[in-house]
Amino acid sequence: MKNYFTTVVLIFFILSSCNNDDGVAVSDRNKALLGQWEYTAITTDRAVDLNGDNVSNIDLFGTQELPQCVKDNITTYTENGPSNKPEYNVTENNLACDDNNPFSFVEEDFWSLTNNNSVISFENREPFRIVELTNTKLIVESDDTFESMEYVLTISFKRK
Repeated sequence: MKNYFTTVVLIFFILSSCNNDDGVAVSDRNKALLGQWEYTAITTDRAVDLNGDNVSNIDLFGTQELPQCVKDNITTYTENGPSNKPEYNVTENNLACDDNNPFSFVEEDFWSLTNNNSVISFENREPFRIVELTNTKLIVESDDTFESMEYVLTISFKRK
């Protein structure tokens, strides 16, 4: 019985130590953000009707609140762009909105980590508070307003 218990405990510790999605140390967040990210979820803390269909939702990604052409956008953090500053951009993917071309820039900005590496600050947009950052997952929160209603937007990404 003692050998069985020891074997079970040993297997548990081996399996729990094999997690490839370990959190990133706060000091390593600058490097961990670099690369391309795609949306996995977009939610709000209050129901909103962004598309004007008179149906309010908290889940913006899993409903029709956001068009498909937004849901497939790619977010990229670079260390240094042509301006010699860390760049943030959102690009259209295959499904381009409006008159945009596929893979064209939708948003461009410069970013830096602030608040003890817990906030991604930008020059031209609201900051992202980092909720979780692992090697493969990023979850951020941002304050937003729609038709004078304030809400917290939570965006989940996976590394592309």
